[in-house]
Amino acid sequence: MRRICGFGAFLLIAVCLADTGAHGQDRQPSFWQVWHRVPTIVVVSADGDPRVELVEQAVAFWNKTLAATGSAFRLGRITHVVQSPPEEDLQRLSESVLSQTAARATRPERLRNLSGDITIFLAQSKFISFTSPFDENSRRLIGIRGTQFPPLNQPNVAVNVIAHELGHAIGLRHNSDPSMLMCGRPAPCRPDLFISETPRFFALTDDEKQRLRAMYPSDWKPE
Repeated sequence: MRRICGFGAFLLIAVCLADTGAHGQDRQPSFWQVWHRVPTIVVVSADGDPRVELVEQAVAFWNKTLAATGSAFRLGRITHVVQSPPEEDLQRLSESVLSQTAARATRPERLRNLSGDITIFLAQSKFISFTSPFDENSRRLIGIRGTQFPPLNQPNVAVNVIAHELGHAIGLRHNSDPSMLMCGRPAPCRPDLFISETPRFFALTDDEKQRLRAMYPSDWKPE
C-alpha cells in the first residue's frame, strides 16, 4: 500500500486521479449506482492508526468474496494519506446521510472533490459510521467513527463495520438478518452484534451474492 503524508500530498493525489475519468457524469448520480471502473481507495487517518490494516483486511475480504461469486469486479489499490480527518464535517455529513437514506446527502465543502474513488476517513470523534451517496464525479465517501467509542472499541467490531460500509460502497443495501454483515437500519441491527473474541467477517445472504453477480457479472470490464 502506498503511504503519503500531509495535506499537500493529498491534493496531489486528487490532481493525479482527476484525469482517470468519471463514468456517468452526464447522468443523475444515484445512491445505488454501480461501479464502471476499478475504484481506487484512499484512506485518510492520523499516523499510526491501526484501522488502516483493518481497511486492507476488509478490501481483501470483498475481493475474495467477489471472486467466489464469479464476479470479475474488484476493489482497487489502497493509498494511505496521513492527515487529521475533518471531524465536524464528517459529523454533519453522517447526520445528513442518515436523514436522507436514499437521497443525495449534502456534503460540506471540504468533503467534495476528494481524491479517491472511495475515500475512507478513519475519524476520532463520535458519529454513526456511514457511506455517502455517489457525488457528481461518481465517487463515494465512507466515515468511520472513533474506536474509543463503543462498540467499535470491542473486538472484531471495527473491521466488520468497515467491511459493512464497503458493502454499501459497491452497491449493497441493508438486510434485516442480525447474523449477516449487511444487517442495518431500519431493522434493529447494530454494530455491537459484530463483537467476537474470534476474528471473523460476518457473511452475506444468498440474495446479496446474487445481487453482486447481477451488478458485476463474470464478463464485467472497466470502462
